[in-house]
Order: sequence, then C-alpha cells, then structure tokens
Amino acid sequence: MKKIVTIYYDKQCPFCENYVKLLKLKENFQIILKDARVTLDEIKLFCNKLDINDGFVVIYENRCFQGSLALQFLNSAVDKTTFIGKLHFLFKYENLFSKLLYKLFFNMRKIIFIILNKSTKI
Repeated sequence: MKKIVTIYYDKQCPFCENYVKLLKLKENFQIILKDARVTLDEIKLFCNKLDINDGFVVIYENRCFQGSLALQFLNSAVDKTTFIGKLHFLFKYENLFSKLLYKLFFNMRKIIFIILNKSTKI
C-alpha cells in the first residue's frame, strides 16, 4: 500500500506550479496535489496552526510540514532519478541550507507575483 503525501501549494504561482508538476516521489508514495486557494478550509482543518501564506504545506501521516521543513521531508520521499530528485539529492536540504534555500524561493515567488500584478496572499 502506498503512503499518501498531500501537498497544498499556490497553483497561481508559476514557480510553485512547475515545481509540483516536476516532483516525482518514490514508488511507495502517492502524491496528491491541491490548490491552496481552493482548499483553504481543508488546510485549516488539518493544520490549524499553519498559515498557507508562510509557504506550501505537506501533510504526511497526519503531520504537517511547511516551508523548509516540507523541503526536508520531500527530500526523503522524492525519486532521486528525476531532475527534481537529483536537485534534492545534491542539496540534501539540511536544516540551515533548507531554510536559506526556501527563503530564496519564497522571495522569488513574491517577485514573480509583483511582476504579474497578483496578490501573494491566499
């Protein structure tokens, strides 16, 4: 039986959308992708202490991971033979590096939204 990983992300963000489209998990995981703008109530139900505006959310075995912690979790679940998997393997996503890298991506997302004249708030 496959382990279910649910990822809530901002489908309006081109960076986020492309990342989750390229993300392939190991064979023993099933990935469910959900648009955070559509499923906001669902996120609050499962992860009531997290604010989706602070970064994407991963739920696995009733545990919620956000931002850099989500990247760390995905590093353990990603198929290392894919492009994204190789990036995860290369960077290893140790705690400090993961936090810095996620902040960089998070700020790039904000810049993209400013360029696209869209609100970053979900």
